[in-house]
Amino acid sequence: MTSRIPLSILCVLLVLTISSCTLPAITPTVEDTQTPTSGFSIPSESPQPSEVTTKTAAVINENNLNTLDVTAKVAVANPQLLEWSKDSQTLSVVNQTSDANNNQLFGVTALLIPSLTPKYVFSSQGNRIADVAADGRTVALISQDMTSYLLVDMGAGNNTILSNAPGFLVGNVTFSPDLHYMAVTQAEQWEVILYDFASGAEVRRLSGFETAAPVFDAEFSASPQWILWHARAKAQLQEVESGKLSPEFSHEDFLSAYTTSPDGTILATAAGKTVNGTFSPAVTLWDAVDGVEMHTLVLSDSANDLSFSPDGKLLAVAAGKDLQLWRVSDGSLLGTYSEHLDTISKVKFSPDGKTIATAGFDNQLYLWQVLQ
Repeated sequence: MTSRIPLSILCVLLVLTISSCTLPAITPTVEDTQTPTSGFSIPSESPQPSEVTTKTAAVINENNLNTLDVTAKVAVANPQLLEWSKDSQTLSVVNQTSDANNNQLFGVTALLIPSLTPKYVFSSQGNRIADVAADGRTVALISQDMTSYLLVDMGAGNNTILSNAPGFLVGNVTFSPDLHYMAVTQAEQWEVILYDFASGAEVRRLSGFETAAPVFDAEFSASPQWILWHARAKAQLQEVESGKLSPEFSHEDFLSAYTTSPDGTILATAAGKTVNGTFSPAVTLWDAVDGVEMHTLVLSDSANDLSFSPDGKLLAVAAGKDLQLWRVSDGSLLGTYSEHLDTISKVKFSPDGKTIATAGFDNQLYLWQVLQ
């Protein structure tokens, strides 16, 4: 005769057996414990990797602007600067915030494209981040008292690779788009010192710009051919190799934005202007060499930033809350795109022409693409 154990007893025995077992401890992977800290927050609206790989981005041109759309976005506090790497694989975003004691904090995060996940993160208290080189990893900082500047390599553990106190107040430090030069501007004299980017050796000094304004600036823009001088309502270009100055570009109002085309043939400036008897926000396109006005783009809102497409055929304008794209050849408006909830402060075409990055006072960074 077979004996039967009641079901309730079996359940009790099973519970006791499980509880007496020791489960192995799960140790987080290195990736889980070493996620970089930054001021960026990847929202759920960003495309997932599986979505990104199913479509590719096309070069943005006037024939496909009807399908230009936001393909990714990320939150960023008080964006100050957008800089693409030369290969368009990363976008460096410089931001400025302050701590509880009102100390200025500057940070830069190199974001991978198109996922917008951080590749490098660097921050500094007090030292202003002036520029990020087209290698996507070299950062230029100016000390709070302006007596020195630093270069930091984000790709080598944020190590300082250069520290220099030149004996004058440093106004600006920028890198040429072709990674040939670094330009350091004297704040108390109208002079720019050019250094070889690779060796750090001084190459030449540029001067000759004159202004009555107490504040001026000089920097590389989108073209490696020119240094762009600016003071209030005046802009002037200076050839890097020859030192030759272009004609002066004068305006009725203070400049709010300016840039050159990548090939150095066109200068775009944003300032209020009288057009047909009405004073309006406007962008003027100039022949960079001759100083002749080519076109005037009349805007509804002031432009905070400008960026040419790599081929120089399109101009992206941050006009109020809108991204606008204009045809350079005839100065016609091709499209207006409204996604930001507040004023757009920065706009930048990628070097491959497949992405436009915008950042605004709504603390959002958008990537605009044409997916196919």
